[in-house]
Amino acid sequence: MLSPEFLTKLEPLRIHCQQPFRGKFRGDRRSLNRGTGVEFADYRLYEHGDDLRYLDWNVYARLEKLFIKLFQADEELAISILIDTSRSMEFGDPSKLTYAKQIAAALGYITLANSDRVSLYTLAERLFSALPSTYGKSQYPRFQKALATIEADGTTHLTECLKHLAASQPKAGVTIILSDFLDSAGYSEGINSLLGRGFVLTLIHVQCPEEIDPPPPGEWRLEDAETNETKEITINEETIAHYLNRQKEFCNNLHRFCIERGIGYIRINTDVSFEAVILQDMQRAGFIQRKR
Repeated sequence: MLSPEFLTKLEPLRIHCQQPFRGKFRGDRRSLNRGTGVEFADYRLYEHGDDLRYLDWNVYARLEKLFIKLFQADEELAISILIDTSRSMEFGDPSKLTYAKQIAAALGYITLANSDRVSLYTLAERLFSALPSTYGKSQYPRFQKALATIEADGTTHLTECLKHLAASQPKAGVTIILSDFLDSAGYSEGINSLLGRGFVLTLIHVQCPEEIDPPPPGEWRLEDAETNETKEITINEETIAHYLNRQKEFCNNLHRFCIERGIGYIRINTDVSFEAVILQDMQRAGFIQRKR
């Protein structure tokens, strides 16, 4: 799915997250837990059994009380990647789903190469776990294999899927959603349920040229990709202008929704090289950064 040369270019990158979380294992991320790192975090009163190496004797000399120095723990970050697999994602050449899987493959590699944990889900009519939480770069072949089995099927139920994720996760983390966000029931309620649990979200809005540029004027039969409902329509200049306005409004509303809630938003088009999206666009957006 990704060439060895491209994987080499991903090595110096990491997914940026300012908010600390409590992890399970040691890693390279700042944690909410206190541990034995090198960066000082706080003091607390000495308790019987504490390691005497962490006593601050300078504080004792001033206050005549024993205090233990606490340090910032470094732990792994839990990242969940959600891919919309509804039938509308089959649209385009390459399809939006194929493109989303390539983006997910790159993000999964970056995650595992940085000692973070990654989970892979699909969402359509229901939420499905394609790969449980996985740790370590050696597990990347498993991640690729799980991606390869993903196919488009069913209708979109974003709200139900995202609510299910929010309710089923014991701890919050970083969630990346790759979708066209075309759901007649909307997306706000499901996304708000994740925000309410403390998740940090990034929405990757996948579009293809075929839906950005409507067909030329004429008599057309339109078919809904998910419901198979058909409709005869006459497309003229007025129809095209109306479609373009509605599409622009949809994208602007989604972008505004994200900005107002502190959600990362990246809109990508499948006619742009996915390598360029990862190495350039996502770095400019601050979602991916080079390791220091």
